[in-house]
Amino acid sequence: MFVDLMKLSDIAREYGYSFDNLKRYNEMFGEKLPEFIAANETENKDSIRINTIKISREELTERLTENGFVLKNIGDFGFIIEESKFSISSTQENLLGYFYIQGVAEMIVSPILSPDKNDFVVDMCAAPGGKTTHLSAMMENQGVIYAFDINRRRLSALKNNITRLGCLNIAVFNLNGEEIIKIKNSPDKILLDAPCTGSGIIRKDSLRKSIKSTHDVIFLSEIQKKLLKSAIQSLKSGGTLLYTTCSIEPEENEFVVQWALDNFDIKLLKIDADINGIPLEKGFTEIFGRKLSDEILLCRRSLPHVHNTNGLFMAKITKS
Repeated sequence: MFVDLMKLSDIAREYGYSFDNLKRYNEMFGEKLPEFIAANETENKDSIRINTIKISREELTERLTENGFVLKNIGDFGFIIEESKFSISSTQENLLGYFYIQGVAEMIVSPILSPDKNDFVVDMCAAPGGKTTHLSAMMENQGVIYAFDINRRRLSALKNNITRLGCLNIAVFNLNGEEIIKIKNSPDKILLDAPCTGSGIIRKDSLRKSIKSTHDVIFLSEIQKKLLKSAIQSLKSGGTLLYTTCSIEPEENEFVVQWALDNFDIKLLKIDADINGIPLEKGFTEIFGRKLSDEILLCRRSLPHVHNTNGLFMAKITKS
């Protein structure tokens, strides 16, 4: 443990965390808790993913540099905006769909699923479409993507982004992700970016330090299990499912995946990914009084104090 409960209460008040949440993070990160707290006080710089359907990295670099943007490369995906004279969202290039404004950690999700251009892919909770359109670009606008979302209002943003980025292989459905089981053909690949508490995006929304409780974590974990069950049942044998959240809570992540391992004929696949050369963190196998299977070590996390990004969780699953 990093601090005793009395001091932890003072820190919670100073930084705006609920005491219960900070107590949990103290147990999760121990001596790294001060780094976690400090990292969450730092805003992410704007970052963009190149839309290779419409433009090359070289051409986009040239256009933005001419407009005064100082760019830092992020792997094969895009750039961090280091300096700018005006907002990247106000550019003609954004209007034309040459890029998508997306977090650095979020950019690695679709490549981990790694769809082929002939695949049938389902994104079960797709809006507003950052990962969906990335899948489309990786598939070179070929194959088929079904994009589900239960929220009708969020669907308009999804449709607008699909149109702006020129994605022609995506069909949009106003459906709960659980309804994937109604699809006649089994998908080759499934992305389940599950609804969650969003505790990994405190940098973006500081209210998440206190607005969500342990009750919310448990409530959402049950929804996540239902969605994951439907995804596993629908997935083609030998296919690949990527379960991901923007939560750092083990109950929404490792515990959900352990439940799936215990109840279905699945196994986890290795995830080879890093962020700016820093490997992703392994999943927790012993936390909050629970001992999980060693297979959970194949899960991966991005963390604010390790990768200077939002906190994400990822588990890559295949079905026998």
